[in-house]
Amino acid sequence: RDFYDSVEVILTPDEEKVFERLGSDFQRDEFMERFWRVRDPSPGTSRNEYKEEYEERLEYVEFHFGRGEPGPGRKSERGRMYLLLGEPMNIKSLPYEQQTYPIEIWWYHANPKLGIPPFFYLAFFKRHGAGKFRLYSPMVDGPMALLNPAGKENVRQIQSHETRYMAQMEGEIGAAIDVLQYIDVELAQVALSLIPGDYGAQMGYGSMRSQMMIGNIEMIPEKIMPTAAWAYPILTGIVEADVRFESLPIKAQAVALLDPSGLPFIHYALLTEGSRLNLSNYEDTWYVTFQVAGTVIDDQNRIITSVKGVDGSSIKTLQADLDEEQARDMRSGPLLHLDRLPVVAGSYDFELALENNVSREYGRASFSIDVPAPWPEVLRSSRPLLLWAIADSEQYDPYSAHYPFQVGQYNFIPSLDPVFKPSQGLLIFQQVYMPRGREDRIQATYRLSDDSGALIDRTEYIKPVDADHNGTINHIARIGLEDVPEGEYELFVDLEGDNRSGTTQTVTVALDADENAHLHMNAGPPPTDPWVAFDRAQQLRTLAQIDDAIEVLQPALERVDDEKIRELQIGLLMEAERYQDLEALLMPLQREHPNETEILMALAAVNSRMGNNRQAIRWYERVRLATRPEESIEVLNPLASAYFGDGNNEKAREMLEKSLTVNPDQPEIQRLLDQALGKGGNSSR
Repeated sequence: RDFYDSVEVILTPDEEKVFERLGSDFQRDEFMERFWRVRDPSPGTSRNEYKEEYEERLEYVEFHFGRGEPGPGRKSERGRMYLLLGEPMNIKSLPYEQQTYPIEIWWYHANPKLGIPPFFYLAFFKRHGAGKFRLYSPMVDGPMALLNPAGKENVRQIQSHETRYMAQMEGEIGAAIDVLQYIDVELAQVALSLIPGDYGAQMGYGSMRSQMMIGNIEMIPEKIMPTAAWAYPILTGIVEADVRFESLPIKAQAVALLDPSGLPFIHYALLTEGSRLNLSNYEDTWYVTFQVAGTVIDDQNRIITSVKGVDGSSIKTLQADLDEEQARDMRSGPLLHLDRLPVVAGSYDFELALENNVSREYGRASFSIDVPAPWPEVLRSSRPLLLWAIADSEQYDPYSAHYPFQVGQYNFIPSLDPVFKPSQGLLIFQQVYMPRGREDRIQATYRLSDDSGALIDRTEYIKPVDADHNGTINHIARIGLEDVPEGEYELFVDLEGDNRSGTTQTVTVALDADENAHLHMNAGPPPTDPWVAFDRAQQLRTLAQIDDAIEVLQPALERVDDEKIRELQIGLLMEAERYQDLEALLMPLQREHPNETEILMALAAVNSRMGNNRQAIRWYERVRLATRPEESIEVLNPLASAYFGDGNNEKAREMLEKSLTVNPDQPEIQRLLDQALGKGGNSSR
């Protein structure tokens, strides 16, 4: 029961029905384990970011909203919204205003994939000044509900012309907004609509869009988990075991480096024993398969990007084809897998895992990674990399396929098992990121030492003139080991002027150092590829850097007419409220694709945002025509809002009734019909 109470907010109706039918502790335990697993945004890694985030939210609401109000925090309306949406970007508290009841205003930036506006408010108030904080609805409650007796008396005086603040609208609502604006401009806006730029609210009639947004927030669990098919086998007792063992020995390395194009990539390497992977043979061809999973997570627990498989999942299944000799070597030697990820500048955690997908053994590693940007304000550098080998092609082609650990004209293989023969020497690669205007040379120190002291102490100087047009220098140091006895040493590397302290790593010098591992890597798209831009734009969107995302994606849209790229740019322009730019993008596309519902829906939405309700109705009805006889709440609900904004309550009510026929489980829509629209005919504003 504790589990049910804690997750009731995010249980879908179908999942709730299954849970209520479970008849044994075993079934309930299986349900609880799988409930979180199917929601894991990064399966294959050690973390379930969704579960971690939800547990943090639950702890917060129980502590902050479970005091001073009856019942647990998760049962409160503030607690419910916090569990569904997470932490607001900002909370404004107005607890002791002379003319209003206690009010809180929450400001959100949300994931548009959840079916809600990218930016919006929520407001909570104590009705009549006492009891619990209630979720405010501009349409059902209205601005007068926020005012205490003193505020309402002020409204009466404004209407009787005894006093006046700033006339905006006529009637009681206009007077109430005058009072609220005097208290707080943001409060006055929220009193009319929870959605910034809601033209209908500015014209003085209640915001149906706000009410529908509240309904869509309540349906977030079904957006995240649209089906409960995962739970049905638990009822029948047919449940496949999914047991994994963290017993695969791996070594891993990851570093963020700038390409000469100025774009950063995370390059990563995984080393494991070939004998621990599944080696198969088919028609005289040997091959080994394994899986790699990885996620890049910021300090707000948001997944910025991930290792992507061919199906878009965060698990990549890989196959290394081998000849017979390589297969023999694989049984006794290591496998080294190299890959890379496009990423945007920032500080992240990188979770990485390699799995034998037959034995279900896996190994994992975690890294804290600073992803650089060109021309930092102060001198910065990458972590030094020890290399097995390096090749210099003497030229850089930004349009050809690129490989992992390829930086400009350099291609190198990192050393994950730092054992070197004296004849090899040490190769140390480091990127240096110059601030603008720096002219002094940079001192780099390399010191190899053991318990007796330093055997090698070398200083090199890096010249700012060697920086490329992004202020980046690729520096390679070569240290001979011919006179170094066999043994274990500490290698210290320090860069003068870099505020971070120098790094130390252990290296071994041995005559019988193992030969290089079997190398596995695949070519990836160049930095100029439209899909690299698409990936980076998605990351910037997650980070709420919408204008930057639009700028990154625009060249890709000009090069490739692809539905996914187009859909992302439409969403970004909508979030940025650049409605004229969006309409200019959409109208030519609509002429080329007259019945494509995505384009028609976007045209309807942009006209609705601009207050062009007649045009919005036209486009929504075109969608209904193109998709008939099917109806969907995604069309019917905003169409009802457009009809209401156009003053046609009868048609608005008809659309909402159809919506409830399609999906009866919409309590906010039912509330809207019962309390706001009533049974009357057309309204006059």
